[in-house]
Amino acid sequence: MSIILETGLRALGLFYVLSGVVVVRSLAISAMADAAHAAIMGAPPHPAERAREIWLAAGSVVIGAGGLALALLVDVAAMLFVLGALQQLIYLVIVAPRFLDPHDEPDAGGRAKTWQAAVAYLVVTVLVVAAAKTGVLRPWQDMPAWLLAAAGGAVILGAAWTVRALAVRGSTSMAE
Repeated sequence: MSIILETGLRALGLFYVLSGVVVVRSLAISAMADAAHAAIMGAPPHPAERAREIWLAAGSVVIGAGGLALALLVDVAAMLFVLGALQQLIYLVIVAPRFLDPHDEPDAGGRAKTWQAAVAYLVVTVLVVAAAKTGVLRPWQDMPAWLLAAAGGAVILGAAWTVRALAVRGSTSMAE
């Protein structure tokens, strides 16, 4: 395998690990701001806003896990990237326009950037699937058990952190 290809795939993987973390962090900040706003105004935000946060957070966990698998050059990355791409496309084509946007209209510029990010992710997904098909990514069964356990632990911790970060809305009240 070319060292340049391996380095490029690992860098893409790390980028998506960090992207997952940044998105969850921004969603957690948004949840805290919504909780503060709800306490001040005396009314909670529309449930569509909460549904959007949960959908995007779940997708961020999948994207982060896929990034970690890609950084480790494990073939499971292909499946995780496909799931992440499907999650994004289902959100943009079905969930957001039909169920969320009518209650919580998105910023047009923000939605355009979301589409751009989804298209870029789709392109990377095609590259990751091609890398898996051509044997560039290693079968997960060939990876050391300690590495799989560490990666699995990192994904579980990331998912738990995500749940905790978003749970702040339910437990935070400015009136308390």
